[in-house]
Amino acid sequence: MSDDIKEKVIQEIKLSPTGMFAIQLDDSTDVSSCAQLLVFVRYVFLCDIKEEYLFCTQLETTTNTVDVMEKLSSFFTANRISWENCCGVCMDVAPAMLGSKFGFQKRIKEVALNAKGILCMIYRFALASKTLPDELCKILEAVVKCVNFVKAGDLNSRFFQNLCRDMDSEHEALLLYSKVRWLSKGNVVNRVFELRGELKLFLEVQGKDDLLSHFNEVLWEPRLAYLADIFEQQNRLNLKLQGNDRNVFHLMDCLSAFLAKLQNWQRKVNAGNVAMFENLSTVLDENEDHLLDPSLKPEITQHPKSLENELKKYFPEFEEEDGKLVRNPFSGTLDIATIPNDVQDEFLDLKNDSAAKDLYEERSDCILVLNVSVISKSWRDCTSSPLAFFNYLFMRIWFLHPSTYKE
Repeated sequence: MSDDIKEKVIQEIKLSPTGMFAIQLDDSTDVSSCAQLLVFVRYVFLCDIKEEYLFCTQLETTTNTVDVMEKLSSFFTANRISWENCCGVCMDVAPAMLGSKFGFQKRIKEVALNAKGILCMIYRFALASKTLPDELCKILEAVVKCVNFVKAGDLNSRFFQNLCRDMDSEHEALLLYSKVRWLSKGNVVNRVFELRGELKLFLEVQGKDDLLSHFNEVLWEPRLAYLADIFEQQNRLNLKLQGNDRNVFHLMDCLSAFLAKLQNWQRKVNAGNVAMFENLSTVLDENEDHLLDPSLKPEITQHPKSLENELKKYFPEFEEEDGKLVRNPFSGTLDIATIPNDVQDEFLDLKNDSAAKDLYEERSDCILVLNVSVISKSWRDCTSSPLAFFNYLFMRIWFLHPSTYKE
């Protein structure tokens, strides 16, 4: 049955009106230490963009770029799939391994000249989110130590559970921190903030003065509150980036909105306004002056600024002209100099084609591109009509898997 499904997907790829497809690679090691390579594919079939599982194979020894390319090439050769039709590859490998000069991208370019390589966008967001000022990093480390003490043994866990139950707390347990779980950091810190009173009392009863000393620091509570707030915002964004049938445009929209929020938060904090940080606002309302401590303001403004810089570093797509062109080829802000020389005339034909513009405004991007009557059968001959070049660029970006995460 699985072979029949595989053959059906392969035939649909070959019969695609565009001829193009994009693949997503995910290598993982299971509990038995078996390294596996999973491959998913996107393509057009019957005027619909389909995303299907393609194949899974074992990586017998090492899991470097050479091994991955050998497995891919063997499968493509055996099933007569042309590398020339591959327009995109998404992976979640280390950035150095993906490299365009010596890494996986270079090897892909050798067999698929027009393929666009992309590193999993959720993985990149997780890397960018690691930035923290020293003082806030110490708060996170203290939170993890406190949680580990409570969760280290069954007896401590039961004592803490009974304490929370006696105090009619909303929760009765803390959450263990795991670095490999994207949402773990935010969930752990938020739970500690919600149970900070119960946790402090528990440490007092247990005589853990070393851990209790953190709770007695002047800025412990507002710093903890800010961490809970900013991590919650990051978790919300992470969840927006997850899911099936996502495309690069959707993820870039979410990231652009988050960048704008970071800039707005910096402006508000500089003006003494922290209303957007719910937990921090609650803590400040409990103080007599209700004001943010002057020594804490630089930390809170520095962190969003650092996040902003890291996101821009990990996401060069913010500045790529191809994406802007595909978003709206009729935009008056597009510079003709950014269009390849050999298709500039065709682009101007398209930009001044009122019928195409009306179609673009009336129908969604996806429907417009999937109007296969205007897509060149040979996508390499992308100058055969005014719309063909735009369709080629659209497919090249739309087909890309933005992440390797699957629900």
